[in-house]
Amino acid sequence: MSFGLRRTKRDMLLALGAIWLMFEAPGIWGQNSSDVSPLPAEIRILADANPKTATVGDPVEINLDIFMPQGYRAEIAKPVPQSADISITDFFPGPSLPETNMSRESTGAASARAGALTHHRARIVVAIYRTGKFSFPPIPVKIKTAEGKEIAASTAAVEIQIQSVLAEKNPALKDLKKQADIPEPTRWLLWGGIAVAAALLCGTAWYFWRRRRRKPVSLTPAQKQDLLELAQTDLRNLLAQGFPEKGQEKQFYILLSDIAKRILNAGYGIHTAEQTTSEIMDALNRNTVPDSEEINRIESFLLRCDVVKFAKYVPSGDEHASAADDALRILTAAKEAVVNR
Repeated sequence: MSFGLRRTKRDMLLALGAIWLMFEAPGIWGQNSSDVSPLPAEIRILADANPKTATVGDPVEINLDIFMPQGYRAEIAKPVPQSADISITDFFPGPSLPETNMSRESTGAASARAGALTHHRARIVVAIYRTGKFSFPPIPVKIKTAEGKEIAASTAAVEIQIQSVLAEKNPALKDLKKQADIPEPTRWLLWGGIAVAAALLCGTAWYFWRRRRRKPVSLTPAQKQDLLELAQTDLRNLLAQGFPEKGQEKQFYILLSDIAKRILNAGYGIHTAEQTTSEIMDALNRNTVPDSEEINRIESFLLRCDVVKFAKYVPSGDEHASAADDALRILTAAKEAVVNR
């Protein structure tokens, strides 16, 4: 008697389980059975995965093809992943896909054209991060008829096989290697070479420019005599103005030095403008002025002028007279050099 009672209880539990599976099982995939109406025969919903076998993290396309009568419209909402193992990377709700070549052409599409059906295409791109056989849950589809009636439907579950990225012969992950330091090309050598080349070019240009400036314009003896006469007139006018007695020693020696350089330029054919005393003396030595005493006089005169112009030295009255005499002697020697050449 007790055995029969236990068997009756077991049968009742099995019956209750069957009833629960009948009414509640559709809710496992997020959709109640009461929400989905039976599809009319003229409506077909196909779902397929491309590729069907992928590795972890690879993009997998879930392609939807919906065939329905003219005037019908399909609406597909973007699915929300229910697991951290899956992510939606892209979603194209349709009715067409952004592709030029329809490489995936099914027999159902051909028959749809023959029967003048509307072909709605959609795509969901997913990435799955666990291995094994994965069943992508049904995707809800809402279809609106030409009269405005709504039909709730869904696709079938799509099976996808996810493989590991590890090799079968060596399934263990290898340790990450330290990033190699790739030496940058020594660009500083290039820029350094460019800088040196530019410096050499500038130096060469400066040298020839200076050399060209130092080369005096060739003058005839008559032109040299005219320049010396003009310098003599300027020298006598300067000595007559009495600048040292007026406390204008610096201005006096600046003008006196400029006149003396004009005399040397005309008398010996050397370039003296904007030249230092040492540069002028080098030029005179190259031109072989015959009298060494005259060389010493010119150098002493120019140095005394430099001391007053640049060192703020104030000469005495005797030094003023001596500088004026030396300037006149330099003028006389330059005139003789022009006559003798």
